[in-house]
Amino acid sequence: MSSFSIKSQIKNRLIQRLLDSSNDYPESLDLGEGVYIYGAGELGMLAVEYCEACGILILGILDQNKTGVIKGRFSEYRICKPDEIPMEVRFQFPLAVSIATLAFAPISKMLKSCGWKKVLPFYTLTMEKRTGHPLRNGWTVGSISEEELEKVGWICGNWDDDTSLLHYEVFLAWHIDGTELSLLEEEIDPNQRYVIAPLLVELFNRHQQMVDVGSHRGESIKRLLDADVLFSEYVLIEPDLESIRQLKSEIKNFLPADKRIRFLNYILGANNTLMPFKEGLGYCSQLWSESTLVRSVVTLDSLECRPDFLKIHTEGSELDVLLGGVDTISKNRPVLAFSIYHNRGGLCQIPFESMQLFDGYKWYFRLHSYQGTGAFIYGVPK
Repeated sequence: MSSFSIKSQIKNRLIQRLLDSSNDYPESLDLGEGVYIYGAGELGMLAVEYCEACGILILGILDQNKTGVIKGRFSEYRICKPDEIPMEVRFQFPLAVSIATLAFAPISKMLKSCGWKKVLPFYTLTMEKRTGHPLRNGWTVGSISEEELEKVGWICGNWDDDTSLLHYEVFLAWHIDGTELSLLEEEIDPNQRYVIAPLLVELFNRHQQMVDVGSHRGESIKRLLDADVLFSEYVLIEPDLESIRQLKSEIKNFLPADKRIRFLNYILGANNTLMPFKEGLGYCSQLWSESTLVRSVVTLDSLECRPDFLKIHTEGSELDVLLGGVDTISKNRPVLAFSIYHNRGGLCQIPFESMQLFDGYKWYFRLHSYQGTGAFIYGVPK
């Protein structure tokens, strides 16, 4: 079957899925009596932080392999195994799976075989807006307009490879109705974030300046170093004060001393303005209307950078960062990597507008984690 036929088949399948999707999904969650959390890793820590901030009672932390305790802001939670909890409890209370590096379905099947009746993805808790925490990765598509359907069709036709189209279908299927599609040969690989093959081919020839918007603790730099990609200069832009403090302290442990490094404690956006920002949440720190802290926002263009590689991960404001960097990107034509999974804009608004903004790029889409997260667009200049 030709590539064109495969693309048409997947596009038609995706459009039909969008048309058939139920606007009633998902059922509202009753968390009044509390929730158990399964998974004591990084996402489990975020789940504890989120539940405590939003006033959701945490009944316990479960993990098949880990022991010890997790320290929350208000309480400590001893880690138990799923089969240590009384059977009547397993039947009664919801269990939120806080693991996104593995597929949800096999985990859910295992837990249900242990007697857990109500197993759900953690990000289901973040579907509705809550005043305690800005996380909204559990967004759903809901109703869709004709204009959005046309944009989805256009996006499907402009991915540069079939893998991108398959991953885009999997991403949207999850956000439509919670369906977890299998990718078979095109599996989700968390270790490929920022280092997919088309990017590496280009970056081996372009290694003067990396601009990292939303640096956090330098995860993207470490991943590129593992792939033998090293830049002469790094412009590290991190708005969270604690994260940039730790980044400054730790970067000497993984970057050679002769590299030029600029640390910028800035928030980037479409315009120079003032906006409310929530900090102190690590990689979840972000612009948030509920925050009482107001900070200055500047544009990428105002920084006069010359990036060979521009990575953006700002918890939902990625399109605004791109809009504020049109001149920089058009002039320097860097390799691009930006996340799109933090809000409903990832359906079509962010892909469509970003792909329209910058002509002469090959566009790729990859999922690097499950539960509808870890979705990145990569742009490689032709």
